[in-house]
Amino acid sequence: MPLSRSTVTISLLSMAFAGMMYVPLSRLSPAYAAFAFSYLVLFNYSILAIALRLKKISSILLPIIFALSFVGAYLYTFLHIKISANLLFLALETTVGEANEALTPGVILSIFLALVLSIAIYFSIKGCEKPPKLKWPVILLLLLIPINVGLSKFSKHPVARQLRPALATKYAFPFCVIDSVANFSIRWVQYKTAPKPQSSALLESEYIAPQKNDPLTLIFVIGESARADHFQLNGYGRETTPRLSKEKNVITYGSIHSFAALTRISVPAMLTPATSKKPKITTNSFLDLFVKYGFSTAWISANSRMAYSSDMPTTRIMGNAQQTIFRNDFTTADYSGFRDAMMLPVIKKVLSTTHGNKVIVVHTRGSHFNYSTKYSDKYRKFTPDKYKNYTNLDTVINAYDNSIIATDGFLADVYDMVKKQNALVIYSSDHGESLGEEGIFMHGNDKRPEQRSVPFIIWYSDKYAELNPAYVTALKEQVGKKLSHDVLFPWTVNLGGIALKNTSLPVLIAN
Repeated sequence: MPLSRSTVTISLLSMAFAGMMYVPLSRLSPAYAAFAFSYLVLFNYSILAIALRLKKISSILLPIIFALSFVGAYLYTFLHIKISANLLFLALETTVGEANEALTPGVILSIFLALVLSIAIYFSIKGCEKPPKLKWPVILLLLLIPINVGLSKFSKHPVARQLRPALATKYAFPFCVIDSVANFSIRWVQYKTAPKPQSSALLESEYIAPQKNDPLTLIFVIGESARADHFQLNGYGRETTPRLSKEKNVITYGSIHSFAALTRISVPAMLTPATSKKPKITTNSFLDLFVKYGFSTAWISANSRMAYSSDMPTTRIMGNAQQTIFRNDFTTADYSGFRDAMMLPVIKKVLSTTHGNKVIVVHTRGSHFNYSTKYSDKYRKFTPDKYKNYTNLDTVINAYDNSIIATDGFLADVYDMVKKQNALVIYSSDHGESLGEEGIFMHGNDKRPEQRSVPFIIWYSDKYAELNPAYVTALKEQVGKKLSHDVLFPWTVNLGGIALKNTSLPVLIAN
């Protein structure tokens, strides 16, 4: 008796979803891999057979789920990037320029194939006359679900530890996609309905800097995708920070732990009182607090104003920036043609047109993928550095290291602008970057140590050291200690002459 069209469609889909688990299956012994693959096919078949009874809904949802799973499987197999709610947020908030740079030939091909196959699945489901009988799918589920429950209950058992990455529904396609979409939807609603952060000016504080001091210039530079171990200043074998290494008033704290492995999570935390133990953003950036004590404030960004016109996490915490200057406000350069050095004249203009105490936040492009587009020929020291995929790791690292050299040049140029003033420049990156460790690239995976290892560098002028010797001493005493993004907010306001009262934050100097 020939198989029905519905049986063939469901069987092929079941095997396709099981095949998407190639990476975890390949890590198992042949016997375990055969068992796991068979389990996935049967489990998928049971679910899909039941789902097909709602033909109109299935014909729409299954092609979409397949497309997301197919692209997700490509990212997981070749880049070790797992689909998650954070990845979906990243896709939603990514600008066109960022997307264009991330779309390698492999990613484009996977999207094209996903669309073609999804269309075929849609018509195949529409052509199914009737779904398989319910009896066997239900019996299969009753037999298979206890195995998954058992693996979860005894997750520390050696067998379970091997099989769970391939079988557990939280990891397996298409269920990980469904879980991620559901999680994303819940978090999106929570974010949209959450109250806006309150002003940091409401925090208990006191301005303790001597009134006779020269006006203070404090510049906070937000790096992008920079990992601490690729800074020569931190012991890296390549000359990636030639200018910073010669600066006498530079303090480096080596590697500190980032708040997260994504910009949308890390940047708000870097500039607010949020900590790793209390991650909820309830207060906006320190700019409001500085405004309270008479500082002029500015936000200069390598991102376009259009990208940040919507209700995004960074926009929410920007606070009372008296000047907001975005990329398209001062240059016609598109995303791939922009270099951080293009912000230097803007910084110089803000410095010359504002008087008294001032705080400037500079959000750079840094070392964001595609690395080879983040620096000019002036910083093209390591070659070859042009690539279209990750097959030549040395070329990728050459480009990445050149982007660090560009950051070195940018910071040194900023130092030179304020060297004769009472000034301070604070730099840290939002997150790190994977560069081929265990086949993993880019960022977004909080469990990867190289994606959470970021530089933290503070430079101070001679005049600042003269007027604030206690602060400089306190900064030097922290070298070698285990630090994280948690210190950025309290240290920044402390170094600006503001003492926080009744706080549990890791302040630099207690009131």
